[in-house]
Amino acid sequence: MPKTPGVLIVYRVLLAVALLLVLVILGGTLYALVFRPKAAPPQSPQTAPSEANIFTGLGRLRCPTAGGSMAGTNPGLVILQAAFPYAPGDRAFSEELVSRIRELRNISAAYFAALTVEELGRKDEAEVKAELLARYNGVLRLGRIETLYFNEYMLIE
Repeated sequence: MPKTPGVLIVYRVLLAVALLLVLVILGGTLYALVFRPKAAPPQSPQTAPSEANIFTGLGRLRCPTAGGSMAGTNPGLVILQAAFPYAPGDRAFSEELVSRIRELRNISAAYFAALTVEELGRKDEAEVKAELLARYNGVLRLGRIETLYFNEYMLIE
């Protein structure tokens, strides 16, 4: 069967397009190999305190203490504003913290509701921090809180 000039033209155009695509792919590959961006240095899991974000999402808490007519003592009130550092690159942990704000607030409220004003008066701030820190870390799964700070801690009788 003789080849018509129209079929030859279509064949040549398709062959030229295929060759052009191969050249573009090869050129892009070579360009990427020669001019690839420098890789960022790996991040250390231990961040310096100056590089840490501070979580203050718990806000100011007003927690009543144990007491009342049944206990024979007047209930008190603890005003607390807690904060703690966390690694800025740990997105999963920061999302967990945000999703557990209500739970962390409830843990604080339950802790203070179980103690009377007198019992809290005998505990120093470091002891209260250590106990709350252990309770907070007990519910967190994607990371740990290393240090707990109180921006405000006031016991009102």
